Amino acid sequence: MAYDFSENIQRGVLYLLKSNKDFYLQIVNLVQPEYFEFPSHSKIFTKVREHYEKYGKLPTDDFIIQDVKPTLGARENASDYEDELSYINNVDSSTVGNTEYMLDLVEGFAKKEAMKSAIADSILLIKEDRIDEVEAIVKQALLINRDVDTGQDYFADIAGRWDRIFNKKNENKYKTVLPEINKSLEGGLGSKEMAMVVAPPGVGKSLYLVNQGVHSMIEGRKVLYVSCEMSEDKIAQRFDSIMTLVPQCKLKDPANQLTVKERLDIFKEEFPGSELIIKEFPTGQATINTIRNLLVQLKNYEEFEPDLLIVDYLELLRPTRDIQQEYHAQQRVAEELRGVAMEYNLLVWTATQTNRQGKMVKFITDAELGDSYGKIRTCDFALSLNQSEEEFDQGQMRAFVIKSRNGRPRFAVPMEIDYSTLRMSEGDEMFTGEAE
Repeated sequence: MAYDFSENIQRGVLYLLKSNKDFYLQIVNLVQPEYFEFPSHSKIFTKVREHYEKYGKLPTDDFIIQDVKPTLGARENASDYEDELSYINNVDSSTVGNTEYMLDLVEGFAKKEAMKSAIADSILLIKEDRIDEVEAIVKQALLINRDVDTGQDYFADIAGRWDRIFNKKNENKYKTVLPEINKSLEGGLGSKEMAMVVAPPGVGKSLYLVNQGVHSMIEGRKVLYVSCEMSEDKIAQRFDSIMTLVPQCKLKDPANQLTVKERLDIFKEEFPGSELIIKEFPTGQATINTIRNLLVQLKNYEEFEPDLLIVDYLELLRPTRDIQQEYHAQQRVAEELRGVAMEYNLLVWTATQTNRQGKMVKFITDAELGDSYGKIRTCDFALSLNQSEEEFDQGQMRAFVIKSRNGRPRFAVPMEIDYSTLRMSEGDEMFTGEAE
């Protein structure tokens, strides 16, 4: 379909904009003043929009003239606009009679103009070597459409809402590593959410994320693991041990390699639908747009659309735009990552690091996070990992729920870690020792 936006069509659009409220509401956010060929048309459109935004009603022609008068240039007069409005009011009925066609036409034209603008901007970005921003701009242009979804009518669909919330509450829930937390979450976390594990250096953030990936695959999920620190092979070795129970130190033994392969084959058969892609990026080089590009490539070339995205870890990503203050930069990254969860309808798990002082408290809570709390505020669920030296020696750890939008916050769960196979699980007893 060719999107004709001739002078006659433009007059028809203006006629419908100022006389048909439904038409106005569907396209007002699609149309820009510069889409109109004549300055008078642009000005009329602007005044119609300003009037509606202020009063909630479409203006009469008299109101339009009154609003235009203060803006007239030296060579303009009100009679010119009176004549133009007369032309608009007398536009051919065949042009404005089919409002659905006119809506489609304007939507198509707006998409085309948005894409032209995106391409022009992309050329400048490419010249400035800002390649990772190009896809985001183009994708935004592709999102141009008439959104007629006005939200949920609270009273109109009570039974349907309750069915979605209560009767189907366990559908599409993603279990965490710890059953006690799953219980508080009524089954687990959901898609379009972001969860975060918090710990000091060396306490087990990455280890938890790998275990989380395994748990999701046991549920038949597709998992994308993005590493900004360790290599793909190193991450894969961790998955090998956890999924096969072959200790890390024995993976290199040729005698065990057949066992590993056989157990992985059994795992794949036992949990159909489970898939895993591991992708590494250089530390500090990847942005959220880098991850978006990866998601698009996986969909287009591998037909792989993950249910769970794991990013290891937050501080090793950089914001899409330069931000001087580290605190603001990392909060921006967290917000952008949360946007990916919403945009691609998946669950995101990531990690953030506290300073080494985090080892000095029994439980890392929001009070110990300081400036890092901005990142926690962005996510839906946050879990801290806490461990003393004595606990490390005994293969024990304490998980503490810092934040939970959909479940019980601020409670602890004992954990056990088998450091030979790297498998994490819920412990039977809480070790009571504290870090020195």
